[in-house]
Amino acid sequence: MAISHRTNRLKLVGTPAVEQLQNGRYQLTVNCTTMNSREDWYSSNKARIFPDFGSLESAEMSIDGLAPRTGEAYTDMRLVSVESSTQGGLYIVTLVYQTLGATFVQVKDDTIDLELNGLRRVTRTSIAQAGTDIPDDDKDVGVDYIDHQIDAETAVRCFLASYKVDDTDSYREFERTYIQAGTLSVATKNLSEGVKQVTTVFLVTEGTTVGPVTSRSTNNFQGLKTITVTTMQDKDGNPLGTAGTTPVHSFEVFSNFTYPGLFEVTKEKIANGRIANIAIELTKSPAQSKVRSTVFVFFTTTSTIESSDYTYESASGLWSPNDWGSVSIGAAGENIIQKGQFNTSKAFRGYRSSTNSFSDDVDATFGSQAVFRFQGSQKFTDSNGIDFSATINNGPRDPVGLKWVLDVKITSAFDDVDGTTYYKKTIIVTEAIPAQASGVGGPY
Repeated sequence: MAISHRTNRLKLVGTPAVEQLQNGRYQLTVNCTTMNSREDWYSSNKARIFPDFGSLESAEMSIDGLAPRTGEAYTDMRLVSVESSTQGGLYIVTLVYQTLGATFVQVKDDTIDLELNGLRRVTRTSIAQAGTDIPDDDKDVGVDYIDHQIDAETAVRCFLASYKVDDTDSYREFERTYIQAGTLSVATKNLSEGVKQVTTVFLVTEGTTVGPVTSRSTNNFQGLKTITVTTMQDKDGNPLGTAGTTPVHSFEVFSNFTYPGLFEVTKEKIANGRIANIAIELTKSPAQSKVRSTVFVFFTTTSTIESSDYTYESASGLWSPNDWGSVSIGAAGENIIQKGQFNTSKAFRGYRSSTNSFSDDVDATFGSQAVFRFQGSQKFTDSNGIDFSATINNGPRDPVGLKWVLDVKITSAFDDVDGTTYYKKTIIVTEAIPAQASGVGGPY
């Protein structure tokens, strides 16, 4: 005796095939013959052999309905496809059922790939009977998330990037794509003077960056918010301008330098100490030259020149003399009646001197007067004696053998997103000034 399926008009052919699906679901394939193969396929008769999509495997059909036998029906087994065909001379109706409940169940385990700069992407497909409501916590793009874990790893938080729904009369299939929050890309652009501009694109949440932020913008990628952050760093990846005490770049140049001239003041006493002469000699003229220097580049939030800038890199100070060498010479006779006297002052712009100030006297001898001369020219005589002196302002110190700061310059470089201005500071420091030398190449 043939066994019927859902109606007396459909008789089983062989035994139904059962396939076990993922996550506790099943698929049932049932082949049946009809009572009147010549007319059951008619449009007017299709209700005899075709159940409604989504109807339960255990439900009686409307025409000649038949209840299932004890233990036969699978839970939530619903019709997903039905078709007829002729096989071996028989008119066969094939019905396919799947487990489709009132809550979503994953069709299979997650699909995972590690694209997008190594960020994890998770695709999750779930299925339920037609019309099942999508959970509220599974459809807010960029907000809803899962903490995804593979084996024993630390869970990775992934945010909903997109979802799609496939509706049929039998089922509702719900596919979601989650993407791990993190860094999408990092682009570096080398600028001048040891500075690089780093642009980082974050997905969903902004991560940690290095250096002052000069721009920040938001956009989207596959439905998720992206944050693009541009920062300024030195060539080694350190924050630019945090303290402003460490140079981001340095390079050697030849800088203009003026060696100061040199004058000497000498005294001479002759004729047994009766005649005095003071002479001034310009022994070396000022000379312009090129000296090897290093330019140090800093970035700082301070717009002022600090006193420590003048001694950077063990420099002796800022080379910018504002006081040059000079001498004041005075002489006076000891005989108050004769009142012999001489005074003169000389300033030598661009010159310095290594001569120390001095004072002295000469005495008259029996029958001969004391004599005072300047530059070999006699100025006066005295019958008693003459006191004379030279007060010397030496001017700037000898620069040779010492390092000097030639210039400190501060200019505005850029503003960060908070309105803080960053400045570029350059300090030019000479090497130890070499001694002057004859020849075309100068000291080098």
